[in-house]
Amino acid sequence: MENFNIDEYIEERKTLYTREDPLTGHIEVCEGFYDGEHMRFLLVDDAMQSAQFTDPEMEFELPFDYMESFNWIFSLNKNIKRTLLIGGGGFAYPKYYLGMYPDKYMDAIEISEPVIDTARRYFGLGELEKKAGEHLQIIVGDGNKFLIDRALSIREAGNALDLRYDVILNDAYVGHESSSLLKKSAELVKACLNENGIYAANMVIPLRGPRYAKAKEDMDVFSEVFNYTFLLQCDEEINPYVPQNCIFFASDAPFEM
Repeated sequence: MENFNIDEYIEERKTLYTREDPLTGHIEVCEGFYDGEHMRFLLVDDAMQSAQFTDPEMEFELPFDYMESFNWIFSLNKNIKRTLLIGGGGFAYPKYYLGMYPDKYMDAIEISEPVIDTARRYFGLGELEKKAGEHLQIIVGDGNKFLIDRALSIREAGNALDLRYDVILNDAYVGHESSSLLKKSAELVKACLNENGIYAANMVIPLRGPRYAKAKEDMDVFSEVFNYTFLLQCDEEINPYVPQNCIFFASDAPFEM
């Protein structure tokens, strides 16, 4: 999520745990009220990375609206079985995904081992791993490097379908890349998807102005690789000139809404 003054958003903030991670920065677990709900938060350098409701009855509820927008994948493909999530954080979406669809499978990759350890201790990841068993695989590493290795394994195995994913969700920070590098990234994603698989990425961008124009250029690169793309605004009430969560979808299958 976008960086901001966290104390303007979390009321009665109480810190539970901190540690330093040379790779990602200062990790903090805290609790407080957000939009009237008491929640536990995962912060990295005071940027909100993940959260969960403290009410046990809301254990599998998604804490942020943009995560709900990931669920469009089920409108686009009713037969999803294997999903890759890039960017684990507090693993809120895997908890929801496997809670709602226990017969499905998810691989979740997170670059920071201390973040994973924190999620196991404070965000129920340890319990989720025990409950989900083989349906959840946690991978420590860089998402792009993982895709490179997976694409190579697929080629070496003769394009084996059991190594491909039906969906790749990207909930990690996506920095600027040149058009040539971005096209290689799009081709890499496609190589790791099944036929008509879906790529969905969380993008924090404005929908008007110069910054949107650059994001539009990046999305157009993906449209050179995939037959169909579209951008979903997660909250239509937000000022379009303000950076906000949007989900970008790409697939070779038409999007039938």
